[in-house]
Amino acid sequence: MKYLLWDIDGTLLLTNYAGVTALRSTIKDQYGIDNFKFSQGMSGRTDSFIARNAIKDIKGSCSDTEITKLLTDYATRLPATLIERQGHLLPNVVDTLELFAGNPAFTSALLTGNCVVAAHAKLAHFGIDNFFDYNLSAFGDSNDDREHVAATAKKKILSFDQSVQNSDIIVIGDTPHDITCARSIDAPCLIILTGSLYSKKDLAALNPWKIIQELPKDRQSLIELFNE
Repeated sequence: MKYLLWDIDGTLLLTNYAGVTALRSTIKDQYGIDNFKFSQGMSGRTDSFIARNAIKDIKGSCSDTEITKLLTDYATRLPATLIERQGHLLPNVVDTLELFAGNPAFTSALLTGNCVVAAHAKLAHFGIDNFFDYNLSAFGDSNDDREHVAATAKKKILSFDQSVQNSDIIVIGDTPHDITCARSIDAPCLIILTGSLYSKKDLAALNPWKIIQELPKDRQSLIELFNE
């Protein structure tokens, strides 16, 4: 069995910055700051990390309760913002997910920086929420550190399938954080460039397992790639 751990933003879909827009609106409601400027890069980060650093920038300190409130209100606002911003799925995503859903040798799960509710909102908005095993998934509201989230996903898989090998767990993403978190659990990382904010050169410097431009139209070729 191969376990495919998918990132969401930039890998499966682009929301046209719906997440940033919803989070800025939530910060305005809670802290009175219009068009908040995030001091930390957001791509590939966990929602917990983003929320904690934003609150620290605003008031100098941050509690877990404040993070929970910010992310809860953000996730409530997100579905309407997704409609407003009109993002899109990346090429061949539905066909690829359908292929693996129909193949008993593969299981798709999530390894994402999104908090649970935001992840569900994004996937449901684009009609792909039924392709993933959520019991084996890990999300970005559990820890600031993406590597900790990766360790959580691996622990879940090992509890489910004690025979799994590191090479059977494949992290699929589009950022340097996907590469480093895959390395932290000794898993190969497949990088998809189409929705990435990073150059192929910069990503290749981190030595991921494979880099491809986009999910291929020839679905069988992807199965062959994962079975290498």
